[in-house]
Formats: sequence, structure tokens, C-alpha cells
Amino acid sequence: MQIKIKEKEREENTMTREQKTDALRASIAKAQKKQRELSAEVDKTEAKLAKLEKELHAELDKQKTQNCRKMGELIYEKFGDDITPSEFEEMISFIFMNDEIREYIESEKKKRKAAEAAIVNDTEICDSAPDKLSQKNEKS
Repeated sequence: MQIKIKEKEREENTMTREQKTDALRASIAKAQKKQRELSAEVDKTEAKLAKLEKELHAELDKQKTQNCRKMGELIYEKFGDDITPSEFEEMISFIFMNDEIREYIESEKKKRKAAEAAIVNDTEICDSAPDKLSQKNEKS
């Protein structure tokens, strides 16, 4: 009788081991399914991020073009339509020789680089630096 009891115990232990391995296999299958789902989600998010970055660069390029047009329009407005291309180029060179304008341009470049870095690093943009050109314009 003791032999039969021991055999039953072995069978129970064997079944328990089989059940454990089945449970572990099921857990592994669940984890692999979850991993595939998360991987698909990451791919979607990366595609969305790339699209947003592309839109941002397009918008920044659009703003640059508009700024250049505005500057050209201002020069034509101030100096007339009969300004020659060489005079126009000299006027632009003269404008960019101004220290205030160069400082303003450098600060804008720094802001843009910080914004791009923030996008890459997924951090918040801090635009706490005062704008020197606007402060000087407010005083005058």
C-alpha cells in the first residue's frame, strides 16, 4: 500500500510540474504578445514623431522665407522700387553690420537650437531669456 501512495504522490508531483511548465509557457506567450503589441505602438509613435518633426522644419523654413520677404519689402518700401540689386545687397550688408541686429540674430539662433534640442530630448522649452532688441526698442 505504501508503494501505491508513493506512486500517487509522484503522479501528483509530475502533474504539478506539467501544470507549472504549461503555466510558464502561457505566461511566456502572453509576454511575447505584449512585446509585439508594444513594439508596434513604438513604431507608430516614432512615425508620428518623424512626421511632426518634418512639419516643424517645414514651418521653420516657411518662417525664414517670410522673414526674408518682409526684410526685402521693408527695404523696397524705405528706399523705393528703383533700387538696384547691388544697392539692395549693400543695404542688407549694412543692416547686418548693426550690433543690435547681430545680437538679436544670435539670440534667435540660440532659441531655435534650444527648441530643436528640446524636441530631440523631449523636454520643455524654456524661453525665459529676455529679447534684447525688443527691450531697446521699447526704451526708444
